[in-house]
Amino acid sequence: MKSMKRILTAVLAGAMALSLAACGNNAQEQGGDTPAKADGEFPSKVIQVIVPFGAGGGADISVRTLAKYAEEALGQKIVIQNVTGGSGTVGLTKMVGAKPDGYTLGYFACTNSNDNLLFEGIEYGVDSFVPVVEYSADPHIIVASKKSGITDMESLLAAAKKAPESVSLALGGAWTSHDFLRISLEQQEEIKFKRMVYQGGAEAITAVASGDVDLAVPFVSEAIPQIEAGNVVPIAITSGERFDVVSDIPTIKEQGIDYEHTMWRGLAAPAGTPQEIVDKLAAAFETAWNNEQYQEEAKAAGTMTEFRKGEDFKNFYLENHESYKAMIEAGLE
Repeated sequence: MKSMKRILTAVLAGAMALSLAACGNNAQEQGGDTPAKADGEFPSKVIQVIVPFGAGGGADISVRTLAKYAEEALGQKIVIQNVTGGSGTVGLTKMVGAKPDGYTLGYFACTNSNDNLLFEGIEYGVDSFVPVVEYSADPHIIVASKKSGITDMESLLAAAKKAPESVSLALGGAWTSHDFLRISLEQQEEIKFKRMVYQGGAEAITAVASGDVDLAVPFVSEAIPQIEAGNVVPIAITSGERFDVVSDIPTIKEQGIDYEHTMWRGLAAPAGTPQEIVDKLAAAFETAWNNEQYQEEAKAAGTMTEFRKGEDFKNFYLENHESYKAMIEAGLE
């Protein structure tokens, strides 16, 4: 892991410089500088949510679905800006550097508070974010390419145990939930995949559909289109129970392996954002989350909804940070 961390340093530096320069103009074009209303009451202009992964992936789909319903509660338009690169670190760097006034938020997930342990040159950490809301806890679907010959967990493990890295695994970003799924499954089953990193789950599953990679572990929303098109072979879902939207896909536990893995998704603001603004944002997103139409649309898109806000989410966030920190530090030793 140390060598991987050094290798990524130069790549991340270049990616950040290019992406941040390009994104600055894009934000203005999308309404980031909309004039404030005379009364100055928050929110008085467009709110931007930075998604640090590509359009069409699980992160992007889940945020856009929730934001659409939150606009009505806030009385303002919410613009989604995809800022890719550096396995999510470029977008998050842009978000934490924004003015802490509630007008720039960011998609945030379970591993991001520890990015500074995984990538050199990352200056943000656990205290750089103000957790706003958690809105889902999503499982992954393990899918295989048709030419791999893998059809279930038994054949997957049999293939992987032939030799280290004999099975290639496409990941939707380095050191994201995809990667920690890989790490935990490798440790439990004493196997070693050939690690292939892509910019988001949509790219990863496309590589499997084309036959370039044996496996991928996209989220449900990312997997559904390729599964429905018959381009990949669904192997298992990583939740403890089956998910209604893909009810014909068995869990890993159903196939005799005691394993499950989910990733929570949330929204965060830059450190220093006033609490009254955070509370107002959280209340609006909670209203959106409770909307029956949102729940139906989110479910259809493959999002497994779960909600936290306030002190409950803050405490959960800090506990999660320590849990992943311990896992990462053990891997870096």
